[in-house]
Amino acid sequence: MAGCACRLPALARTVATVRLSGQQGSAKPLKEVTVTATKLNITQQDMTQASEVVTAADIAAQAQTSVIEVLREQPGIQFEVAGPPGQFMYARLRGLSDSTLYVFDGIVMNTGGSGDVGYLLGQLDPSMVKSIQVLRGPRATTYGANTTAGVIDFTTLGADRPQASVSVEGGSLDWMKARVGIGDKTTVGEGVLRGSLNGSFLRSNGMNEFEFSKNGTAVGRATYDTSNVELGGSFYLTDNRFQSTNLIESIPNAPAPYFSVQIPDPSNLDATKAGIVSLWVRQRLTSRLSQKLTVGWAGQDLGVTDGQIPNGGLLGTYLAPYDGWTDPNSYLTYNAGQSVPVYQTPYTYKIVNNNREADYNIRFRTGAISALLGATYLGQVYDQSADYAGFVSGGHESQAVRSVYGDASIGWLGNRLHTELGARLDSYTEWKSKVTYSLGATYQMTRALAFYANYGTSFTQPTLGQLYDPLYGNKGVTPESASTIEAGLRGREFDGALTETLTYWHSYVNNVITFDYSIYNPRIINGFPYGEYANTEAERTQGVEFETAWRITPHWLLAGNYTRTDAYLASGGLWGLMIQNARNMGNLELTYARPGFDLGANLFATDHRLRWAGDFWAPGYARLDLFGRYHLTSRLDLYGRVQNALDRRIIEVLGYRNPGVYFVAGANYTFN
Repeated sequence: MAGCACRLPALARTVATVRLSGQQGSAKPLKEVTVTATKLNITQQDMTQASEVVTAADIAAQAQTSVIEVLREQPGIQFEVAGPPGQFMYARLRGLSDSTLYVFDGIVMNTGGSGDVGYLLGQLDPSMVKSIQVLRGPRATTYGANTTAGVIDFTTLGADRPQASVSVEGGSLDWMKARVGIGDKTTVGEGVLRGSLNGSFLRSNGMNEFEFSKNGTAVGRATYDTSNVELGGSFYLTDNRFQSTNLIESIPNAPAPYFSVQIPDPSNLDATKAGIVSLWVRQRLTSRLSQKLTVGWAGQDLGVTDGQIPNGGLLGTYLAPYDGWTDPNSYLTYNAGQSVPVYQTPYTYKIVNNNREADYNIRFRTGAISALLGATYLGQVYDQSADYAGFVSGGHESQAVRSVYGDASIGWLGNRLHTELGARLDSYTEWKSKVTYSLGATYQMTRALAFYANYGTSFTQPTLGQLYDPLYGNKGVTPESASTIEAGLRGREFDGALTETLTYWHSYVNNVITFDYSIYNPRIINGFPYGEYANTEAERTQGVEFETAWRITPHWLLAGNYTRTDAYLASGGLWGLMIQNARNMGNLELTYARPGFDLGANLFATDHRLRWAGDFWAPGYARLDLFGRYHLTSRLDLYGRVQNALDRRIIEVLGYRNPGVYFVAGANYTFN
């Protein structure tokens, strides 16, 4: 579902109640909110960087149906969704598009071929995760490459008690979803065995003929805990298909205003199968010392097909918008009102990415110290093949990354001052090694106010596609190198009834990897554009993130956040605005919660942003969303969500139609 809602900031959860199954839990103080994605398992108040923690209860309370919407509610994260649910999406964290690492139960999801997760983020089912943790700012000393913007960590849904449930949903654009789940908990010997299995299937149509999206998901998790050992395993499997329309739009630097038209395409199909498997063992060696080993696999199989259709491949026609219009497909010129044919060229594309990972670390903890020493192995395989109008290409590439790292958080002055130091060495088989480091501090100035700051280095690795693509690859491409400074304040007043966080960051990236059309490429045959991947000058992002929450009464909560992002790319010695980046973005949320029901209203607003070519602006917009959950009985919940309740015109990616008012309603029945 396109759009967003205001979320309760992670700090604000210290004054919030847990809203699930009609029961309100007691608020946890900030010092008890532990962020496990740091691997140090330190609390938010001791962290030297900004973070968010979203739980399954938060997701259920807002009847969320998209991980994109859950993440867009957090400061610093923005998305562009190309049309209806399940279609193309483009993500940016702190203005950067290719420097966020995604981790699932300790296993890296980013592929070796592209360096990101493709469209998988929009295909994950939010009802299948226990928590989502967002670490903003560089985390290279803990996770290595692709963390300049931050890390987004997912934990699969588990079971805390014997329970089974089933839910069904329906809504706009023929949205249909069914979900089943079962979990159990029992004592076995000296330990506790927990297990769960969940599955869902959804289907939704689009805004245009032939458009659709459907997705099947299966998730399992099992753990066995004793006083000294935890054994665990999990899997997340998803099978997604979506069909989109053919977009015709103005070519870059067009002499007239922007023009676009969507042509329905019955032969365009994107299919993705993805899976993550994780196994781990954690052992308590002494009261202060523990060790953990995690091994796993993550893979994606992506296939794109634009098949030949009848009538010579003719999809349809449109009218040229002005004299001298150049069709971006044929490059022929037409006068205003002339009929322009759109033909389908047969095209197939297949990519298979596989990650194999093992991480071992040993942790030392006292009341004032949390220290970590670890080693990681990551093997990545990338296979790709393509057939464009009879021109066939393909390739098989792989690389291995061996890393050692260390991190330590130390408390001083009665734990009013915390310092954190980290360092990491990553060694790549496809290019040289990279060293990163970070240092930061948090100081509790008063009972209500804390200051924190951090400096960290990071890098973005060249992908296997950028290095070895048979047409456009460049083996001479080297990593992007970055440095980031952050500083902020955390406030907590009136016994936690009011909280606020203010963060400033500045990131500078050297040696940016891009596609350079000006490079002569002898591998390109006649009729294809020149160019190949190369390192260019630099990019920088800076801005502020502000979030606050006010517990007005025991039942009313007002929360909000605002992000200002200034992102620039250097080209030819000149700095220009980055594409697809909104400078201003904000959320405001008002919720009312009682044991029997939850109600909320969310307002999301975003600034305008440049399209992919950097020549035209997609307009900003504000969107009001409503949600509610009614606990009809102790076992039956009714819930619903209305997005864009005021039916505002929303354009996220120029040329793609987005839904107006959009709703989803459902029922969940629990068998205890």
